[in-house]
Amino acid sequence: MARGRKSRAEQGDSGPSPNADNWNSRLHRFLLFRTTKKRGYIPSLDSQDANERSVVEWIKEQHDAIEKIHVKDSNSARQLRSRRQQTITEDQIAVLKSVNFPFEYNFWEEKFRALQAYKEKNGDCLVPQSHKELGHFVNNQRRLKKQIINGKSVGTLTAERIERLEKIGFVWEVRANADEAFDNNLQEVIEFQATNEGFVNGFQSSELQ
Repeated sequence: MARGRKSRAEQGDSGPSPNADNWNSRLHRFLLFRTTKKRGYIPSLDSQDANERSVVEWIKEQHDAIEKIHVKDSNSARQLRSRRQQTITEDQIAVLKSVNFPFEYNFWEEKFRALQAYKEKNGDCLVPQSHKELGHFVNNQRRLKKQIINGKSVGTLTAERIERLEKIGFVWEVRANADEAFDNNLQEVIEFQATNEGFVNGFQSSELQ
């Protein structure tokens, strides 16, 4: 790049993204899907139908991408990195607007309400990873919080959402159960033996002498 010439990201260029063909293909699939369903229907992320799940995952990807653009941060360098990693362009957002994309649907709110219901039923927010509806959601919130703490993310977990989760007793750090802890420790021993074979063999020989 010539000296003094700004990159497309610095110029705020909204040209086609590297995944434009794939994006257009999935948009077309979404539009076809919508013609077969009643107006306003959005399937669950946990749908057993592969086509429905593919469509709703794409819808959520667009929501997440747009939400990240609107996250405010006083660190200009981080904002610049965020623009460079942007996964949706202004042109694509304009296309979504032209086809009445369901911008108003809030996936996070849907899962948050489900988490509230889980707590009312079970007395806590300690959702197991195997939980069909909420396992991925709670793990994702913890992952995003760790990224924020480490300064690696300006993602969709806002301060307001953190506060709302904590008000209902959300636990950010959870300990693995006994079986998971045993498996993890066993794996560590196996990896240690594999990388320190000479040390282990030498130690065993000295013990036998």
